[in-house]
Amino acid sequence: MKSTDTKPEKFKRPSNLSEEQKREILAKIWAKDPSAFTDDPTLQEKIGARLGWVDAPERMRPYIPELKSFAQEIKENFVHIVHCGMGGSSLFPLALAKIFGPEPGWPEYIVLDTTDPEEIARVEEECDLKKTLFIIASKSGTTVETVSQFRYFWAKLEGLSQSPGAHFVALTDEGSPLHREAEEKGFRKVFLNPADVGGRYAALTFVGLLPAALMGLEVEKLLTTAEEMKAACAPDIPWELNPAAWLSEYIAERFFLGQDKLTLLTDPLLRPFALWVEQLVAESLGKEYTGVIPIVGESPGSPTVYGPDRIFVYLGLRGRQNLYQRLFSDLKEAGFPLKAYWLEDRYELGAECFRWALAVALCGVWLGLNPFDEPDVIRAKKKTKEVLESFRKTGEFPVEFYLDDDLEVGFLYAGGLKVQYPRLRASFKKFMYDTPPWGYFAFLPYLPYDPEIEELFNDLRTLFRGRRQCSTILGFGPRYLHSTGQLFKGGPRSGRFIIFTRKGRRPEQEIPGEGYTFWDLQFAQAFGDFQALSEDERPVIHIHLSENYKEDLKKFYNFMEVITRLTDTEEE
Repeated sequence: MKSTDTKPEKFKRPSNLSEEQKREILAKIWAKDPSAFTDDPTLQEKIGARLGWVDAPERMRPYIPELKSFAQEIKENFVHIVHCGMGGSSLFPLALAKIFGPEPGWPEYIVLDTTDPEEIARVEEECDLKKTLFIIASKSGTTVETVSQFRYFWAKLEGLSQSPGAHFVALTDEGSPLHREAEEKGFRKVFLNPADVGGRYAALTFVGLLPAALMGLEVEKLLTTAEEMKAACAPDIPWELNPAAWLSEYIAERFFLGQDKLTLLTDPLLRPFALWVEQLVAESLGKEYTGVIPIVGESPGSPTVYGPDRIFVYLGLRGRQNLYQRLFSDLKEAGFPLKAYWLEDRYELGAECFRWALAVALCGVWLGLNPFDEPDVIRAKKKTKEVLESFRKTGEFPVEFYLDDDLEVGFLYAGGLKVQYPRLRASFKKFMYDTPPWGYFAFLPYLPYDPEIEELFNDLRTLFRGRRQCSTILGFGPRYLHSTGQLFKGGPRSGRFIIFTRKGRRPEQEIPGEGYTFWDLQFAQAFGDFQALSEDERPVIHIHLSENYKEDLKKFYNFMEVITRLTDTEEE
């Protein structure tokens, strides 16, 4: 059942508004006035409690000395830092870790935003836990992945240290269950984030600034670039000179013309930041059966492989070679909309955080959506809980896969995929036939973050795009549940979803007090999302691979090459 909290109001197409009207809307956002988004008093109250990001740069500046002092303390006592969080609590820290990395002499910084058993094992194998600090980051303090990571590593530290709390820091909202438990167990430090800032808008709060400080980065510089961008986006700036206003109008106007695939291209160094933008756009603007669909990480192709539903945004760094210069020229010649933004310095990511947050919030106004909630995320969480409860009672999962004759992998299909007999070949032919050029394919592997795996899926994305001229998305699970998962279940019905799991349960990784392992939790999340998508009649296939999943994926690529070729031939 759909939430009514985000019932869309009448579209406000910016080209139909005067500059005065648009600047008045912006002024309301500046003043944290929720009437910019809705006239509904109940919804205004909810939105009003999520507008703290507007002045986050100024509010956070006084905390810089505390952050630097704490970071110096950690530098002197730890070799590794493991950041346990999901979605809005992890994606900007991940971008900082990948784009900057710790300065020389500072602790290694690892972002653990998964329940994958191999990733959990890797932390244990590569980190001396006696010299490791764990950042437990969750706004609600109840995020199942983060709480599970905390329980597991707390038990490990109890066996290694007389003061396990000294190895843990909480980053949460005041009064959350995590806040209370952190105080009870004597965590080294508790950082209470502003309660009026939602996770995906929290990059310029402790969520981003604490990791930056712990990597030895210039926190002041990040905030300064954000403050400079905010000044450039103020309501008194002429609309055509306002960086965030023009980005919002670019996205919205193209959306009203049917171009809803916002394709992000980036300098290779900035690619991790695109994951943060992806979540911001997908969760904020993918609901009520409408929305903007962010496309991140696709390999570049000729204009002929892109459908007419595409628009492009490029993020680059000045002074570095532009690998896309020829592509830009070809795209413009083919008539595709393209905007390029150039950063003078990596620290201007602070400015981009503010630009994109404001632009997406404005898009919420133009599209008549509440950009600060995620009403459909709860459905997958509920299904996961039900699957786990069944597992606790029986010791088995309530699922039986069909075995494919060609690949010898298990699979399920549902969500409107009506085929005459259970065979993977028939399911995928149905997938290909039924997907219009304005649709998109989402590959959703519940597998470890491995460059080889990512490359295999990039090849699949290129294959599907080339055959059907459709956009493609890659989302590792359970990370995507906290990002594009809202769009998949609440956005337009144009997606086709392929979930991948694999065998590989590790009994030694049981989560204390839960009665299940990380593999069990990961599988339950995958199957729970499969059920949530199925019940909403969204086409989805769940493929269950063997322990030798990399080889299975290579066979799957060859299998899909044949299927797509047959589909093309039959259509001709």
